Amino acid sequence: MKKILKKTKVKKISDVDKWNKQEKLHQRKALENASKHFDKDDSLTVNHLQAIYGKESSYGTQIRERGTAGAAGDFMFEKTTAIRFGLTVTKENDQRFDVDDASAASAKYLKIIDDSFKGPTSLTNSLKTITVTNSKERTNFVIAAYNAGEGRIAKAKKLAKKDEKGPQKWDDVKKYLGPAGATKKKVQEITEYVDKVQEYAKEFSKKSKADKRAKFKKPSIIAISPKGGHWITKNGQHILIGG
Repeated sequence: MKKILKKTKVKKISDVDKWNKQEKLHQRKALENASKHFDKDDSLTVNHLQAIYGKESSYGTQIRERGTAGAAGDFMFEKTTAIRFGLTVTKENDQRFDVDDASAASAKYLKIIDDSFKGPTSLTNSLKTITVTNSKERTNFVIAAYNAGEGRIAKAKKLAKKDEKGPQKWDDVKKYLGPAGATKKKVQEITEYVDKVQEYAKEFSKKSKADKRAKFKKPSIIAISPKGGHWITKNGQHILIGG
């Protein structure tokens, strides 16, 4: 009589499970501290920073070369964007590779975008943003603009409004990314980026040890740090600790 062997199901480990397992305490504290650039008027949390960190560099494991003009570092900032947010970018000192600086810059950028969609904001002489009053829905636009730029998303919203579609709903606006100038490949990239970041953020909110209420607390010095000192962000200022 043949013995029937039952197949054992192998549980698939998600990206978030993998990142949570490899996360260092210093990384978590850096992201919590950076999330203090958010506030009660937005729906952004440390989990969104974790999600973007994972999406951009697989939680700091795929960071490329220092000093390059292209995307590099923990949050894959291009050189021009990094400099815009006060980071130094040289081969000798590239702050895109410091998780404290990079996460603070990312949070600042996300908050600036959120503010630009919270009320009408002039991006150019002929282009203004259209207000998205619902902060949770606005987060979709923030993530999209983080990937594709505020201008492109504002153009798509403008076209949606012209067609009498809902410029406050991402599901309506994303259909106008192509007419707003994005290639078919870029449209797919933007929509997948928003979906994936939101999916990751939701999973992080259930599984991560990071403090989701950190944004409502005062910035504090990070006690756990790499040898040789590190940068932290306190009250919007970059401070070298232990250098």
